[in-house]
Amino acid sequence: MKNSFGLSNRVLIQFMNKPGVVLISTLFIVMIMSIISIQISKKFFISLQRESYLEFKHHSQQLLLTTEKQAIQSLRKEIIYFQEKLTRKDPLLSRSYFYSNDLGTIQVDFQDASNCFNLNGIFKKNGESLDINKHNRQWLERLLILEGVDSLDAESFIDQLIDWVDVDNQPLNFGAENYFYIGPLSPINQFTPKRLLVHLSEITNFPIMEKLNFYDLSKNLCVFPGTTTQLMNINTLNSNQINLVASFFDEKNLELIESQILNIPENGYDGIEKFIGKFSVFQEMPRGILATNSKIFTVKSKIIDKNFSSELESLVILDISNSAKVFNRNFKF
Repeated sequence: MKNSFGLSNRVLIQFMNKPGVVLISTLFIVMIMSIISIQISKKFFISLQRESYLEFKHHSQQLLLTTEKQAIQSLRKEIIYFQEKLTRKDPLLSRSYFYSNDLGTIQVDFQDASNCFNLNGIFKKNGESLDINKHNRQWLERLLILEGVDSLDAESFIDQLIDWVDVDNQPLNFGAENYFYIGPLSPINQFTPKRLLVHLSEITNFPIMEKLNFYDLSKNLCVFPGTTTQLMNINTLNSNQINLVASFFDEKNLELIESQILNIPENGYDGIEKFIGKFSVFQEMPRGILATNSKIFTVKSKIIDKNFSSELESLVILDISNSAKVFNRNFKF
């Protein structure tokens, strides 16, 4: 047995001493070490990337906020030249603004944000309380139906919107008050806020939204936080807002609406009367809505870096004194 073991040992040593075996063994070891090295390098590279991303995110957020402030100052200065009329081709809306910094170039664009239905617009302030703006309520109902919501669901949506905002706890016919939102069927388990909406996403809490598509509704609906302001700049309308305009005039001929939007004069309308004259208005339409200028804007700022990018989108509302309020900042990294 001892001789057999010794013989096996000598055979193994002789085999290992052959040049080909040594080379193969060496290559195998090198391959294993290379694989280990690659894995270590990958982890190290990922760690460096993560650290670089976090640093970029931190600095870009500060720079975007600083740029937003500069952009709003520019907006307040330039809007003075468009107090009477603002059109799609005016430089404020048609060109981009650029700012340079250590992280790269920041591009800023302004968009007219007034052409949507502000859900707070169905209310009107009466001292410390809120009343229902009848004409805007009817406009909203017509808009919802044009967006494909049946009449009963449209009424439910509006009742639940009113109950969400009003101060009492008495539900309307198709509404929902605290008893629902804190009950076992509600996923949010909270009281109604009893204030004007601050963000469009609040409507996802309404029970009727189980039957409706939030994305589809959001195309023409919006929320201007804490205000019942409702404006529509006829000079910046586009084909995405056909239902918004049709429901405003209670016009069934959508092709007529589309043609009038597409044929808005290149230099815009100087007043609203000529635009209104394009339609047959047989009922009292909402007042003080149509305008030839804008006071509500979306400010989009974007940093483009060779490795990363970041964006900030803000809603800016200018008041009568040209002071600016910023709402709904949305960062994207």
